[in-house]
Amino acid sequence: MLEDKIQLEDKTQLENKAQPESKTENFLDNKYHLNTEALLDDQFSPAINRFWNENAKVNTFESINGGTIHTIHIATGQANAIVISQGRNESTLKYKELVFELNQQGYDIFLIDHRGQGLSSRLGGDAHRGHVQEFQDYVVDLTTFVETLQLDTKYHSRFLLSHSMGGTISALYLQQQAHPFQASAFFSPMFSINLGALPAFLAKLISYISDLICAWFSDLACYAPGSGPYFSNPFEGNSLTSSEKRYRSALSTFEINTKTQLGGPSMRWVNESLYASEKAITDAAQIDIPMIVIQAGADSIVTAEGQQAFFANNTRCQHNQFITIANAQHELLLEQDKYRIPAITAVLDFFKQSQQGKLTCTK
Repeated sequence: MLEDKIQLEDKTQLENKAQPESKTENFLDNKYHLNTEALLDDQFSPAINRFWNENAKVNTFESINGGTIHTIHIATGQANAIVISQGRNESTLKYKELVFELNQQGYDIFLIDHRGQGLSSRLGGDAHRGHVQEFQDYVVDLTTFVETLQLDTKYHSRFLLSHSMGGTISALYLQQQAHPFQASAFFSPMFSINLGALPAFLAKLISYISDLICAWFSDLACYAPGSGPYFSNPFEGNSLTSSEKRYRSALSTFEINTKTQLGGPSMRWVNESLYASEKAITDAAQIDIPMIVIQAGADSIVTAEGQQAFFANNTRCQHNQFITIANAQHELLLEQDKYRIPAITAVLDFFKQSQQGKLTCTK
């Protein structure tokens, strides 16, 4: 479930990069009346599930790169819209709580299960291998999805929100495509994967050769080292979130909806993701809308260096924000209230400033 930590070992140390100026949020000001853990059970809550069941409408489309892409539309007649680009090994069902909250703040929400996960077509030879042939396929699917929504003709304000791998996809999309969005939010974006002590150039070489050798002997994509088919990991000792209720709620979506279960990433996914995240950093200046990056201070899945480099490379928007949530783990949207509420509050503030015309970029 959720994001997998890819463990590749080598004795070479990672290069340290300069950090951008950042702001640390360590307070709890719940001015938007966001959901709290006290209101949750191990399957979100009756109110959240009722809202989802009444308003989540399934839509699918056929990707030009093959496969059926599963999406969810939450359209309740709000004036503003948010598109959500999810992380690796996630499904739209993980976002029930966030969708419930965002709708209460005046947003219609549109979610996509990226290819190879959730309820979209699976790749890699079986249902459990987290595989993609080309990372750009994610970007093409997101482009198609957004185009079908016709957001600029239906909504006053439009925003793009992403998590982890979805941040890489969103960044590449914003860099490459004409789009309807006015601002973007990145939660724990995957701009550099935690490879332990293994340098990225060596990880790219190993993953490329491994994928090539696998293709000679099998039609199945090779799992990355330390990963395999879906396995229900206990809350104790997880490196994703310190909120047991939210962890169990997300886990329950996989246990109840078994078709959404996914195992570890393939070596090709690793290779494609390493190159894609580097490209997102290199081309960050091509993004012409304000963005807010929310970094999890205790993230062990992705590293801070990539997020900082991405942020530093975009100088077009003077109101960009970089916020670190101290001590929070990777799954900011599933974290304890003391981490999650400041993170979401910062994004809602940012989107409100955009609606008020207070955020600007140079063209």
